[in-house]
Amino acid sequence: MKPSKLIISAFGPYAGRMPEIDFTKFEEKGLFLISGDTGAGKTTIFDAICFALYGTTSGSYRDTKNLRSEYASDTAESYVDFYFSHQGKNYHIWRQPSYERKKQRGTGVITEKEKAVFYEEGKAPVEGLTQVNLAVKDLLHIDEKQFKQIAMIAQGEFRDLLNAKTEQRTEILRTIFLTDGYKNIEYRLKDRMDASYAIRRKTEDSIVQYFGDVSASTADILSEELTELKDRARESGSAWNLEELLELLGRLIQSDQEKLEVEKERLEQAECILRSKQEALATAQTNNEFIDRLLYLQKERAELTTRGQKIKDATELLDRQKTATREVHPVYLTWKSKADDVIYTEKEIENKQQSLLAAEKTAKEAAEQSALAEEKRGRAEELQKKIDKINAEEQKYQQREQLKEKVAALTNDQKILAEKETSYDTAEKKLGETIQNLKETVAELKNRPTEMQEIRNQGDKLAELTENIRVILEERVWDRTKGKRKLAEKQQVFLKAREKYEAIREKRMEAERILENCRAGILAKDLEEGQKCPVCGSVHHPELASLPERFITEDEFEKYENRESMLQEQKDQANTEAEKAKTALEVLEKQLQVDSMSCLRRTETEHHPEMESLDELLVCLQDAYKTLLHEKKANQERLLILQADCVALKKAEQDLAKAEEESKRLADDRKTLTIRRQETENSLIEAKTMFSSLSELSFDTWKEAKKVCTDTEEEIQQIVAHIQQAQQAQKIADEKVTALQASLETLTQTSRTQKDEETKAKAVLDSVLEKQKFQSVEELLPFVVTEAAIKKAEDQIVDYRQAVATNQTQLSQAEKDAEGRQPVDVHALGEMCTLQEQTVKTCREAVNMIRNRIANNSEKQTNILSQRSTFEKASKEYSIFRRLYTLVKGTTGNGKITLEQYIQAAGFDGIIAAANRRLLPMSGGQYELYRQRDSIGKKINSFLDLEVLDNYTGHRRPVGNLSGGESFKASLSLALGLSDTVSSNLGGIQMDALFVDEGFGTLDRKSMEDAMDALINLSGTNKLVGIISHREELKENIPQQIKVKKLRDGSQITIETDV
Repeated sequence: MKPSKLIISAFGPYAGRMPEIDFTKFEEKGLFLISGDTGAGKTTIFDAICFALYGTTSGSYRDTKNLRSEYASDTAESYVDFYFSHQGKNYHIWRQPSYERKKQRGTGVITEKEKAVFYEEGKAPVEGLTQVNLAVKDLLHIDEKQFKQIAMIAQGEFRDLLNAKTEQRTEILRTIFLTDGYKNIEYRLKDRMDASYAIRRKTEDSIVQYFGDVSASTADILSEELTELKDRARESGSAWNLEELLELLGRLIQSDQEKLEVEKERLEQAECILRSKQEALATAQTNNEFIDRLLYLQKERAELTTRGQKIKDATELLDRQKTATREVHPVYLTWKSKADDVIYTEKEIENKQQSLLAAEKTAKEAAEQSALAEEKRGRAEELQKKIDKINAEEQKYQQREQLKEKVAALTNDQKILAEKETSYDTAEKKLGETIQNLKETVAELKNRPTEMQEIRNQGDKLAELTENIRVILEERVWDRTKGKRKLAEKQQVFLKAREKYEAIREKRMEAERILENCRAGILAKDLEEGQKCPVCGSVHHPELASLPERFITEDEFEKYENRESMLQEQKDQANTEAEKAKTALEVLEKQLQVDSMSCLRRTETEHHPEMESLDELLVCLQDAYKTLLHEKKANQERLLILQADCVALKKAEQDLAKAEEESKRLADDRKTLTIRRQETENSLIEAKTMFSSLSELSFDTWKEAKKVCTDTEEEIQQIVAHIQQAQQAQKIADEKVTALQASLETLTQTSRTQKDEETKAKAVLDSVLEKQKFQSVEELLPFVVTEAAIKKAEDQIVDYRQAVATNQTQLSQAEKDAEGRQPVDVHALGEMCTLQEQTVKTCREAVNMIRNRIANNSEKQTNILSQRSTFEKASKEYSIFRRLYTLVKGTTGNGKITLEQYIQAAGFDGIIAAANRRLLPMSGGQYELYRQRDSIGKKINSFLDLEVLDNYTGHRRPVGNLSGGESFKASLSLALGLSDTVSSNLGGIQMDALFVDEGFGTLDRKSMEDAMDALINLSGTNKLVGIISHREELKENIPQQIKVKKLRDGSQITIETDV
């Protein structure tokens, strides 16, 4: 990712839309500086980039609330517009923060919600906060926290970068080195291990459950063994003894099969006895049933005989009901309908006569109302003439109203112009006084910028000198102390080495003497007189050498020699190290003395030539340092006063220019005002004259005239409507009278016809009643029933006759079947069968229980055998995956480091190596970063934590113990090393920009130059490196700058590409 262009509007300290920052102008040299006053908004530029990408700011101490500029006007829009390129493509993000602004209409405020739009070449824009944030993360492959650690060293956070813990670095390195796959291997193995364990556990539970359902007879000798094995399996929840379970289950099934054969034989014998007793009982029951049937049929015949008279009476009544219902009643219904029609028609005639009387009365009243309404038609014609007259004068009314409004407007303009003329007089007087005061202020402060520059130059020299002395007193004196300590340690090591060497040298010389004696004694041991001596060749041996009491071999003597040689090398090495430490200390003290004398000369402190002791020089330097701090403070106080005067001078000059320009504008406005006032007065006289000529109209305004027209038209419409309504009511009333008269005549004719038909129907009815022997209608109606009742009575008669015939036939057969038979006692036979049935039931239950137990145990045996292969396979897979998982997880031995952590550590070593290539030259070869290597196996993971090697002392220590300047060098080197690694496009990340916010204030001049060299080298590799700082050395050495200036109405940005 490389920035191309940035536009800031009403954001932070910037009041409106700032000039666009074109980063492509910095690409030639790569390195640029953002400088300006404290609080002017330098860091806000970085905040804007970070906010555009992720919706957050760059520093951990800044939030995204209240990002809208306090200097912004109500109409200014707050947003950040950021253009950048990534992997050969151009992108563009527009993001607006959430803020409140005043409503453009009315009172109150309105809240603008945060918005974001992401543009990519050749694709549709992406809108919405969530969608844009995901698009940026997918593009850059890092989130906002990782972006800050890779691309930004925010103000106050360089130490956080250096001291980040393993957990924080793991997330970044996972993206850079694509170690997700290794983490996924761990997850996949864990899933496979859990899956195989789950299958094993499930099948094992099933096997235990199946075996738990195995049953056995309590009388079986295997019952106790089964109970014990089931308890063990249930308590352990495991099938470790699968073969033992299956073996016992087989024995149980075999035992039950043998018992089943015995019980089946007992059941067959009991069932044979039961069948013979059931046959005897069935014969006895059949005999008794024949006798009982005969008695039942005889009783039924007596009951049918008793019902015979009732059936005869019902038959006669049924014949009478049929005649009344089917022959006479239809004639009665015809007559009844004719009589009802006559009554209905006579009632309708009576109702129509009453309605006719009412309609004739209504028609008379309607005619009277129509005549009255017609009399008002003349009034309507007069009103229409009045309306025509008002409409003809409409143009005059409108002309008069326009003139009235014009007179009022001109009168008001005349008043306003008079007030303006008065206000101009006051403003000119006040402005003259202001101009005079501002001229006096400018004259008084005109020399302040020159004085301020002199004081600033003096302060820079004091700051540089003070810093040099501070470095000598606080850092280099400490280096001297460490050098002395190191020399003492080296000398002590040399003394101990020399002491060890001298001791072993004496032992070696003693051993050499003993060895020589041993050699002579060995040669003389077998030497005889007359034999030549192998040493001197003599044949006479007056005194032979003898073996000494202490004895030593050649191998033992060689060990002494080797030990002496080794200790001599150690002594010489210790001596060399001590000499090096002494030389380094002497060089350090010599340079320290030279630098101290140089500083004292610059402070103009009195010193004597004989003052050659470094400690005396340092005492003088300490006193000079205190004096310089006092002078520096006084210089800063004077500089603040002069800066305030310069600000006041600039403001006075600006205010004076504005006041003089305002004075000229007032003079021009007064001239224009005089002309407008004369023109207004002439127009007012003309308008008043024309208004007087239109005063003869009937109404004051056209609105009043128009209202009269409207009211008159409504009155005319009411008169016309009233006439039409009256005529319509008369017409409706007349039509109703005519209709009622015609309806009444028709009903009268219908009534005469209906009466004739009713008389004829009554004669027919009387004839039928007489023929069927009914005295009257009243006698007839009780015999009228429904067809369903007739059908029911017929069915009852037919059923009775059929029951008599059936009884007679069955009784004859029952007498033949019961002939010669006597009742038998079946109760005793039934009890005997019941007892035998219980015996059979007991035997059958025993057989079924054994058969069910065999079936159940066989099913469980089959189920266990079906789970066996699955259980064994899952157990084997679980064992394999568990070993692999513990290996990848890092829990197999003492070293608790995962495979992913191992890969990340190797990659991080590469980043550290790249960082050390920057840190070594920046620290003068003193410091190197290392990854902690002694944390493997500890409970706390710190394998990505850092420590620093001090090459001056040879000791390692935590990076948190570094001083401010040292921490900045180390964190900057680490950031550059990380940038180098990311530049290789590892993990899909490509970061071609690095931003450093402050931190340079802790560096001395030499360290500053080393850091600059590193950043310049980095920027020369197609990277943009941006720095925020107020250090003068950076302003002088970096030609490409973005300058931020703090003003009363908001900060301003200017860009310089060649200072």
